[in-house]
Amino acid sequence: MTDGTVYSGSHWQRYATNDTDQAHNFVRQAFLDIKVRSYAKGRDGAGLRTATTALADVGVTRLHYSARTQAQTAPDGDLNITHLMGGRFTIAKNKDEYRLRPGDVMLILPDQSADLAYDNVDTFVARLPRALLEEVAHTQTGISGADLRFDGPRPISPTLGRHWTQTLSHLTRGVLSDPALLTNPLVAGNTRHLLAATALAVFPNTAHAATPRAVGEVTPQALRRAVTYIDQHADQPVTVDQVAAAAGVGPRALQLALRRHHDTTPMRYVRQVRLQRAHRDLQAADPTTGATVTVIAKRWGFTNLGRFSTDYRAAYASSPSHTLRT
Repeated sequence: MTDGTVYSGSHWQRYATNDTDQAHNFVRQAFLDIKVRSYAKGRDGAGLRTATTALADVGVTRLHYSARTQAQTAPDGDLNITHLMGGRFTIAKNKDEYRLRPGDVMLILPDQSADLAYDNVDTFVARLPRALLEEVAHTQTGISGADLRFDGPRPISPTLGRHWTQTLSHLTRGVLSDPALLTNPLVAGNTRHLLAATALAVFPNTAHAATPRAVGEVTPQALRRAVTYIDQHADQPVTVDQVAAAAGVGPRALQLALRRHHDTTPMRYVRQVRLQRAHRDLQAADPTTGATVTVIAKRWGFTNLGRFSTDYRAAYASSPSHTLRT
């Protein structure tokens, strides 16, 4: 292993070093600032090996680090969620101490310092920017960004902890391992929002207790503006806040109005429009030129082909492959 070497395999950027200072600097730059209090090298020195990929402002890193280290964090507001695969990892705040076992999930509180101790760790770390979390929390509950606060490092329940690891595992295999999907703006947008929504559901935070704000009546004209915006931007990343702004109403009001008048949600309607576009492309495509169901589905942001096929059959009483062939 060469100190400070960066080496790339497909879209994953890999880094390795045995130099302790370089290892600590990597942690500071990739995740959050730390003040190292003590460390003890293993047989391979610091022994840091990482593989990182990014989805716009979201980063996912597989990290192996052999040095036994004690450090204090200096968080910057972003969220770092760790899934421990092996080794020992402890986080302590005041008198509370959380000792992770392999398979456990925790977050490093984004607004509070904590004491960390780790030794020979193998982890998956997802870094989510504060702005993304505030956007998704506001869309879901109406809470303002200034009021969003995470209250503890542990998942609300073991079941929700497993939900985080399963979601990240699915996205790692299905999206983050495919360079074509990483550059697809629809897939990237959906994946970023899914990770943020999952983090908000899994860990205790003030959005859970947010009281939905009173919303006014949404006029038929506003609903038409929302629908028109979605129709015109279905080939681009679309958020509820963007649709609501185009309609001239609040996100919560838009959600309630679409549910009341169309029995749907803004993002479900976006998915419906994209399914219609995929259907249109399947009808127009010529399979002898290399067109496939997979290529067309992914073009419109459908990464789970099984779910795409199920939804397609429900909508068109036919399989995507049959439509492509006829």
